[in-house]
Amino acid sequence: MQGRLPNETAATALLTNTRSVVSLGIPLLFSMLVLTYLTSSRGAVVSLGVATLVGIVTVMVLWPELATLTVVCVLYLNLMAIAVKELHLTEWVAAMGALSLCLPLASHLMLRRQRIKTGGILMLMGVFLVCLLFSSFFAKDPDLATQRILTYVFEGLVLYFLVTNVIRDLGTLKRVMWVVVLGAAFLGSLSLYQAVTGAYTQRFGGLAQRQLAFEETGRGNRTGPREEMRVADRASGPIGDPNRYAQNELMILPFAIFLLWYERSRLGRLVAAGSAMLILAAVTLSYSRGAFVTLAALLLLLAMRQRERRWSILGGAALLLMLLVAIAPGYRGRLETLLGVQGLFSAQASEQPDGATRGRTTEMLAAVHVFRDYPIFGVGPAQYAPFYSISYHRNPEIAFRYLPRTRRAHNLYAELAAETGLLGLTVFLFLVGRLLYQLWQASRRWVFNRPDLANLATTFVFSIAAYLGTALFLHLSYERYYWLLLALASAALQLGSAEYRSMRGLRSVSSVSPIRQ
Repeated sequence: MQGRLPNETAATALLTNTRSVVSLGIPLLFSMLVLTYLTSSRGAVVSLGVATLVGIVTVMVLWPELATLTVVCVLYLNLMAIAVKELHLTEWVAAMGALSLCLPLASHLMLRRQRIKTGGILMLMGVFLVCLLFSSFFAKDPDLATQRILTYVFEGLVLYFLVTNVIRDLGTLKRVMWVVVLGAAFLGSLSLYQAVTGAYTQRFGGLAQRQLAFEETGRGNRTGPREEMRVADRASGPIGDPNRYAQNELMILPFAIFLLWYERSRLGRLVAAGSAMLILAAVTLSYSRGAFVTLAALLLLLAMRQRERRWSILGGAALLLMLLVAIAPGYRGRLETLLGVQGLFSAQASEQPDGATRGRTTEMLAAVHVFRDYPIFGVGPAQYAPFYSISYHRNPEIAFRYLPRTRRAHNLYAELAAETGLLGLTVFLFLVGRLLYQLWQASRRWVFNRPDLANLATTFVFSIAAYLGTALFLHLSYERYYWLLLALASAALQLGSAEYRSMRGLRSVSSVSPIRQ
């Protein structure tokens, strides 16, 4: 953020901004009246719809931050996709969600005369697009490859560009973090309500979906019969997939902890603490083993970083484990199946893997073998599952479970390697690795003069690590969540760097944090 302006400069800026708002607001209001009159002959519903649309556009242009917060909330809650599914709308309706950010971007560029922001990460994303295009030359189904590339363009490149350009100050970034934290907590409260009341058929318009399924237990040997156990109504959130739901909730947990530390008001800290507990409840009720393993790893990393608080963190982790078991007693049985991993390496092991573990292992190894056979450019975007998965699943060296249907790799890195080869995988990992390195270096550089900024950078390191950790057990679906997270992290890095440069050498006045304002 910039320093305090002199009175004359501030007054001039306010007058200029007011003139811009008035000069744009009057034509938009006039346009709304004209369009309402022209469509009045088609009925009151059409006329009212047009007037509402123009009104929404006017608000989004005149108050860009409100528009930014609204769009981010809609994206995180997956409301556009739910509308497509529940109301049987066209797929283009869902695609318009992120594009709505073009309106606040136009406000920043045209009314406030601000510059477009790019950066090295956006350039690397462009390079990754080139890698996808190269790999598509080897695709058996060019239409599938094109669809995958267009998904990356709109949910990756365009979304990243828009988000980083509409978040222009640390105050806006903090409010965006609050929006996603409250959204994640809201979803967690719906899942918790279902668990407490047993109202599993209450889906809340698609925001709290449930998965009723049966999974094999870890009893028996590799070829012998197995018992089936009921997975007690796994919470799936607005996505409809419990593991993906846990991933999207877990990556927001560091946001809630950061807000808990740096919120000035007692009410704000209480809301942040309550949100963190609801997010943990959502992760628990998803019964996701991958999310639990990732959470445990993140707690260990946090204990290693916070040396003076190491034992308190480990003690809190133990209490957290007991709380998870109390909230979802069935989670203990799910976690016990992790002991069966040893059975993948030895038939004489005391515990044998369950069906899900054997199936996931088969899927991952099949993708690795495809990468081994097509190492440079891969088999093409979106080509692995429909054209290669079944044949490679039958490889007796890796067939821990018979999989007669096409299956994705359930591992982001293995599937990405199979479809884009070493070229695409390297660019993808270098992209996120560079961002993590920059955030980590910034946290070390800011820690003495600006600990608030240092912890902000560390927060995004842990959020990205949460996503990448759970990605060991999930492929890259609903990728807008991933690129939204990277866009927020890049915005934090850019704005934090600008703030640190402007405040460097003014340690006496840096005690008031702009993040707390």
